[in-house]
Amino acid sequence: MTTAALIEFRKAWQGPINEDFFAEQERLSTNAEGHDEPVVVDDGAVDGRPPPAVVKPDTMPVDMAADLSTYLDGVEAFTTRYVAFPSEHERVTVALWTAHAYLVERFETSPILAVTSAEMRSGKTRVLDCLEMLVPNPVRMVLPSEAVFYSVLAKRPRSTILLDEVDAIFGPRPSDRTEGLRAVLNSGNRAGTPVLRVRLDGKRREVEEFDVFGAKAVAGIGELPATVADRSINIRMRRRAPDEAVVRFRIRTARPEAEAIAHPRWASVPLVPDVPDVPEGIGDRAADGWEPLLSIADAAGGDWPARARAAAVALSSEDEAPVSSGIRLLTDIREVFGVYVGGMGHGHLTTSELLEQLHDLDGAPWGDWYGSPLTARALSRLLAPYRVGPSQRRVRGEKSRGYFATDFLDAWRRYVPSGTRGTSGTSGTPMLSWDPETAKDDDAEVAS
Repeated sequence: MTTAALIEFRKAWQGPINEDFFAEQERLSTNAEGHDEPVVVDDGAVDGRPPPAVVKPDTMPVDMAADLSTYLDGVEAFTTRYVAFPSEHERVTVALWTAHAYLVERFETSPILAVTSAEMRSGKTRVLDCLEMLVPNPVRMVLPSEAVFYSVLAKRPRSTILLDEVDAIFGPRPSDRTEGLRAVLNSGNRAGTPVLRVRLDGKRREVEEFDVFGAKAVAGIGELPATVADRSINIRMRRRAPDEAVVRFRIRTARPEAEAIAHPRWASVPLVPDVPDVPEGIGDRAADGWEPLLSIADAAGGDWPARARAAAVALSSEDEAPVSSGIRLLTDIREVFGVYVGGMGHGHLTTSELLEQLHDLDGAPWGDWYGSPLTARALSRLLAPYRVGPSQRRVRGEKSRGYFATDFLDAWRRYVPSGTRGTSGTSGTPMLSWDPETAKDDDAEVAS
């Protein structure tokens, strides 16, 4: 492929590029007799289009790793200039994710970069401000419709989505609109999972495919829906302390700084990444998300591989896995049974007794569950997926309707971390010696 053809091809797939880089690569690849022999591998056309030119690691120009490392250093320095990250791990992750946005087509998965915080004014929007100047083809959105979201993603060259104020989208009461956006975010995590929609062409119905795979960063207050969080690398921001100084962000001064590193020449020649070693303690879903970032870190060399893996353990170890409302409820119920029933000789609580104890747990959401205390109906609905519910039995010779610890044993074994036994999983309250795994409720029998 000639230099001019390669430039036009890369423009079509990735937008603006450094044309001098291609000229230099062609010059370097010319053999001693003067014949042009670009070091590329042609794997065949796809859908009538030529494939990207792939440089094998053993024939890669010797300065490519240095170029990538220099780029990552530049992104880290730029973002740290304007954002007070909680630790080194967050800024390392942001730098690697930014590079991944240029190389997203080379990987099977693309992790969502989730920038969240407990309160306002914690730097979430500033992270998106920096990313908007660094990533390829940025499209910034607030409260988009589902159709707008998947239509923008399907455009070529592929856009990088920056979705702000997601807490306004995924509120306490899901709607068809928000559920559609959630589905697009979930399916766009992996290549080859398009969104299908029907288009009317006169009286004919045509099925259209929208490719929603691509780099996406979201920002908002609070927690993301569990399915979205499971596909994300979470950057948990916090409000800047008085002694943490950053430079005031102004577009007119920040843009020239970003433009110096915004079009990396290494991104113009795709790498062939090996499957990286993922640290132990990272779950399967999290490992899928970290693989692109770890591959980029390995390609950069230096201290980036070690720093990337330290960030993966710190931000995405199984101890940091997102906890759904159901798992939180199971954990808190286990604590209630351990404390409240400890000296009673049997693992049984009426529904009202269980709710009363849940409402009083320190730091638990059940006393203010979407504006009011958790009700018996909501409790039953949350526990239903775990095949646990209230039942009526005789306890000490009298009929009683409520919840029995033995009914929770299977759910606790499967979903509640074993480390919560003996101490509260949520509030730090010491549990008594009663152990639900060895408890007996022989004095309880099904009431007729």
